[in-house]
Amino acid sequence: MRTRSQTACISRITAIVFLFLTVACTSPVGGLQATSPGAPTRTILVSLDTWHAMIAFPINEHDLSSSESRMYEEWGYAERAWYLEGRQGLGGIIRALFWPSEGVVEVGHYDRVWADRTPQPPAELFTLLVSDEAYQRLKRHLRKTIAEETPLASFDRSVFYPAARPYHLFHTCHQYAALALREAGLPIVPFWAFHRTSLAWQLRRAAPSPENHPVTVPPA
Repeated sequence: MRTRSQTACISRITAIVFLFLTVACTSPVGGLQATSPGAPTRTILVSLDTWHAMIAFPINEHDLSSSESRMYEEWGYAERAWYLEGRQGLGGIIRALFWPSEGVVEVGHYDRVWADRTPQPPAELFTLLVSDEAYQRLKRHLRKTIAEETPLASFDRSVFYPAARPYHLFHTCHQYAALALREAGLPIVPFWAFHRTSLAWQLRRAAPSPENHPVTVPPA
């Protein structure tokens, strides 16, 4: 039988290993830092509603003289069969989570971010500031998530493309967003972004800001 001292020692070693792995996983990709003191910054907006995560970028962010309404480019990820083909229900849930299936990448252009127009509130909106290098690295990563440039479908102001990676329990819209944000140097652990709550917790720790706020969407 193990003695108390042996058990305590094993517990300490386990905690140290877990801490080491967590720190290693949250290190920015390639040593890239999200921001540097005094350097110009770019804005990334992350919307989280009951089920979905979306990443948005203000278009013409630095053109403050423009009289046009602010527009946003948004990126999201979903399972093709569920989102485009309507194959939902209990069978759809089991398939989407436990069997790797085709994913789709959504690219949209809207005058309001997803948190402000979602039909599935409550929603939260996170405002993140990163360097231009981090911003460009994030955009390059997102473009690589598209397998083919030929669209599968278009709805409203969104176009859907075949995704490079399949959809499953460990690669949903939340992990998709987490992987992209980590490319921008943010200390996000994609493995732990398995639902809205865990991703939101990481976003609050990564870039606490008074602009991060819950959004109340009036019923339709």
